[in-house]
Amino acid sequence: MAEKRSTGFAPNVRRKLQGFVAWAPALLVVALLAGCGGGSGSGSAANGGASAPAAKAGVMSAAEAKAFLDAHPEALVLDVREPSEWNDDLGHIERARQIPSGQVGSRVAELAEFKDKPVVVVCRVGMRSHYAAQFLASQGFTQVANLNGGMDAWRKAGY
Repeated sequence: MAEKRSTGFAPNVRRKLQGFVAWAPALLVVALLAGCGGGSGSGSAANGGASAPAAKAGVMSAAEAKAFLDAHPEALVLDVREPSEWNDDLGHIERARQIPSGQVGSRVAELAEFKDKPVVVVCRVGMRSHYAAQFLASQGFTQVANLNGGMDAWRKAGY
């Protein structure tokens, strides 16, 4: 008769560990995407071990963005939707410049003149533009905001 081997853990602890092992790969991916370990913002002897705060983009509602853009004609409206969405049922904001979200990283140099100027990033519902706005903020853009709700919210607000 084969003898059962014990892991040394109580059954409830063993179940919890098995659950953790199932999630460990996903946790690793999240940690890597969050930027663990490296970059100029990590603590080092050069900056006294202190971490620089992560750059964050702002958020504007459709009404806030409309009022802001009306008051700031120098602001860039960056539409990060795909070319097929540019003239779809939601259209685009008249003075917007289009760079698809998948190309923002490789084309960020095209936006250098706006590093210290207002930039409002927009997509269809606000998710792609959220990530693009956060990326721009991490690249030193000082006045970047995401249009919350995207073109969908813009049109629903009557603009």
